[in-house]
Amino acid sequence: MLVRTCLLVVPLLALGGCSGPPPSFKEAENLEAQANFEDAAQTFELVCAEGPTSPECQQSSARAAGALVTAATKAVEKNEFGKAERLLVRALALADEPTAKDIEARLGKEDLTEGIRFEQAAADTDKARAFEAMNALAAGSTPVAALAKAWIEKERPGLLVAQVKAACGPEHQGSCAETFEKLSALPQQPAGFDEAKAAHDAEQKRTEKARAELDRFIAVFAQRGKKELAVNLCLAEKASEIEAEFQRIRACEEDIYADGKSAYERFDARQTEDSLFRRRLATLGDPVVIAKYEARQKGALATGEDPKKSAGGAK
Repeated sequence: MLVRTCLLVVPLLALGGCSGPPPSFKEAENLEAQANFEDAAQTFELVCAEGPTSPECQQSSARAAGALVTAATKAVEKNEFGKAERLLVRALALADEPTAKDIEARLGKEDLTEGIRFEQAAADTDKARAFEAMNALAAGSTPVAALAKAWIEKERPGLLVAQVKAACGPEHQGSCAETFEKLSALPQQPAGFDEAKAAHDAEQKRTEKARAELDRFIAVFAQRGKKELAVNLCLAEKASEIEAEFQRIRACEEDIYADGKSAYERFDARQTEDSLFRRRLATLGDPVVIAKYEARQKGALATGEDPKKSAGGAK
């Protein structure tokens, strides 16, 4: 009787699934408990291979997705934004519908997208382009703004050195005067400062003659402006004396200019002066210095005086 009972028990044990859950499921849970979420997710994905009909297999995908989402959260906390995105994309393939919606919302969250932009900018070998991207991020309201500001503070001196060399070099990429002024204003001279200064000084030497000529042009424009103002005043004063406008203009121009030239001759001379001035400006290759000279020209013509003689000279 005892033998028969034992024979019955053995098949029942086999049919009852006494083998237990797949080993990888327990291993994955242990990894989760150790906060090793990436490895836990990978191990959860092995459960169905070991026990395709087990209850643990039915929940393993959801558990793997949850572990990956947690790993992504930890990655964001460490400012590993690209890694977080990759983990969330992996989780999305395993998640059920409610979890998938949450993951999609996380992927579109500005904190993550701005973080990815930050990582891309930080890895960009084109420092000028990276600096532009970081400035945009620093102006934002996400936590990444603080990271971008810190990056700018750290990288700005080296970037200014590179910008001075580019602006003061033969390609004239930017303003030599303005970028060197910013570089000189730093509390400490960064590595490469001497090379940048040498490039700036060489550019100053190259444009020295052109700037001197432009200063003389400004004086010419001031005289032209002064005479134009005098002519306008004369026209107002003679309005009651000479009725015909063209006669008033001729009389005033003859009195003020006293050069024996006709209006057409004076016009041609001014056109020549303006053309030569523009040609000299073009040789400077510095948009900021050029703009200052143009402002001085405009002011001189309008007021009859050089508004700021030193404004056009590079510092």
